[in-house]
Amino acid sequence: DGSTVDRLEAVKYVLATLGDQRASDRLGLIVFGNAPYLQSPFTEDHKVWAQLLAETEIGMAGQSTAFGDAIGLAIKLFLESDSDNRVLIILTDGNDTASKMTPINAADIAKLNGVEIYTIGIGDTAATGEDRVDFDVLAAIARRTGGEFYNAEDEAALDAVYRRIDQTAVADVRTQSWR
Repeated sequence: DGSTVDRLEAVKYVLATLGDQRASDRLGLIVFGNAPYLQSPFTEDHKVWAQLLAETEIGMAGQSTAFGDAIGLAIKLFLESDSDNRVLIILTDGNDTASKMTPINAADIAKLNGVEIYTIGIGDTAATGEDRVDFDVLAAIARRTGGEFYNAEDEAALDAVYRRIDQTAVADVRTQSWR
């Protein structure tokens, strides 16, 4: 409608829309700050997932950005699941300020474990210091794992990114029913 919203609200809106469109997928949610935290484990209950997404706030995991460690947590969760479809979507400015493992090293481990990473850069490209963006790292991570990098400058661009991922990351869903 032309009104301005902060990055988190735009991300929440588009993620919720993507969740609605991927009704047969199991979704999880990791937030990361000083360390990565599991906000929602993999679930088919999209209503609960959407509620946990809505409750996500800036700074709830700390003020730093443990981006590489968040990839590591995602790999661990994929390995513990029985899913063969391992697609990780990361929304960040790419500026890792707190990880024990670099995002590039984490991406290499993700590749070895069959995790495809789609990185979405959000943030002001003119920012400096703690607020700077590092889209080069995001592009390298995606390239290393067979995913893609996107720069989401606004909500429309972010929505276009999710539509593209929805087309690219197709899940093979098989169900069984009895009559």
